[in-house]
Amino acid sequence: MSYAVLHIMKASGSCTAIARHIERSTQPDNAHPELRHLNRDDFIKYPDGVDGLGEAIQHRLDHAGLTRKIGKNQVLALNVLLSSDGDALRRLADEGRLDDWAESSVRWAKETFGEENVVGAHLHMDEQTPHLHVTVVPIVTTERKKKASESNAKKRYRTKPKDGPRLSANDIMTRENLVRFQDTYAEAMERFGLERGIRGSEARHVDQHEYYRQCQIKKKDLEQDVATLATEKEQLDTETQSLEKRKTELERGNRWIEKTIVESKAANAKIVKENSDLEKRKSELEESNSSLAATNTILSDEKKQLEADKKKVADEIADIEADKSKLVKERSTYVEEAEAAKKEKETALQEAAEAKAQRDANRKDVLSNLANRFTGNKTKRLEAELAECREEIKTLKDRAEETDKTHRNRVWDLQQHLDRQKKQEESIVRGHQETKDLIQRFFPGVISALPAIRDCIEVKMSDNLITALLDGQPRQFKSGHTLYDPNEKKDVEVGNVDVQIKRDPTDNNNFRLHLGGKRVFQWFKEKWQSLKQTVKRGFKL
Repeated sequence: MSYAVLHIMKASGSCTAIARHIERSTQPDNAHPELRHLNRDDFIKYPDGVDGLGEAIQHRLDHAGLTRKIGKNQVLALNVLLSSDGDALRRLADEGRLDDWAESSVRWAKETFGEENVVGAHLHMDEQTPHLHVTVVPIVTTERKKKASESNAKKRYRTKPKDGPRLSANDIMTRENLVRFQDTYAEAMERFGLERGIRGSEARHVDQHEYYRQCQIKKKDLEQDVATLATEKEQLDTETQSLEKRKTELERGNRWIEKTIVESKAANAKIVKENSDLEKRKSELEESNSSLAATNTILSDEKKQLEADKKKVADEIADIEADKSKLVKERSTYVEEAEAAKKEKETALQEAAEAKAQRDANRKDVLSNLANRFTGNKTKRLEAELAECREEIKTLKDRAEETDKTHRNRVWDLQQHLDRQKKQEESIVRGHQETKDLIQRFFPGVISALPAIRDCIEVKMSDNLITALLDGQPRQFKSGHTLYDPNEKKDVEVGNVDVQIKRDPTDNNNFRLHLGGKRVFQWFKEKWQSLKQTVKRGFKL
């Protein structure tokens, strides 16, 4: 809990110094001018015609009805300082109760010292700790305490009234009154969370002049410290500039390194993605090749079947041609027979004509009709058979031509399909080659590193280990580490063996995986041969 602070100071003479401080006629060293507008001096209203705290003090003295003459060194006013610690007053300000605290403090002063004696009240907010200056003219009406010397002295002046107004700061600032003031002010401030100070505390108030003197001493010490610090600051500034320059260089280097790392990561990510795309493309090409191989097999079988069908059709055409030749020969035979029959007919007619000349007309007609019927039926039969052979030959020829046309169309379709597949495969291969050329152009090390990566994958290395080995630095496997030998289809112990990805002059200068300075599969082969020889020697023993 915070304490209620009450301190009373005597002001002698014209009170000019204390008035200048209170009214801010001069700027104190410990005050902040930019906060002066927060100060208040409207708690006590000056009488008409009175301007300033000094005139207000004098106005009270002139109108108090004093009968004694005011001494040259007599105390004309009391400066009552009312305050607390800075945290408590700032808390009251945050709560909006600081004005209430100031008005309550002024009200307590009026009740304690008399409302007419309180001639001024000023709230100062421009110093580190807010505080209130209440100016009291120490006029009392109680009987003055006589000194011991006055009691025995003869009276040389007339007796004055015992209860008249007097100017006496000593009667107000007795020890009993000062204790009472502390008690009553603490009671008035209790509702603001302030309590009375510790009774009998050795803490003493430092007056303004002593405070300023201590400030001047501290100021000189601080000026010396500032001069020393300025020298040190110059040295530190020089060192700071050097460090800033070094820092700038390091930051530039770090930015370059970070940029290089980012570009490397981006390039690696791009390479990994492109490798993945290439592997995917390769898988697609392999699947396409497998599909094309199966299609080629089917087409080859169909081609064989078509060739067999073609041969069969050719045999049928040959048979048809043979039948045709046979029919032609038969036709020639029929034609010759028809000619012979015609000649026989003419001879018979001639002979009949000669016989008929001598025979009866009726007999001649009968014989003539009979000969005509015989020769006519045979010719018609031969012509009908010849026409039938022609139709059969034409039908067979049309069938052979239709079969040959169908086979030619099928062969042409198959050839077109094969050409399309060939062009598609060439396009895929061409795209793969273009991608490979681009990778070789912008990432020349990737293509040459693929054989090494395939070696690592074939021996079943982890991706992290492959990525680490791609820097080309030699490393050594830990004891118990194994790699897979695809030829023997077994794991091989490679502990304490040097492993490195490096160029191989015997393989177009491509990168390959090396164990113990040798190609990995050569190392496996020699390892198994050495093992077999060891086993053979063991059997011989």
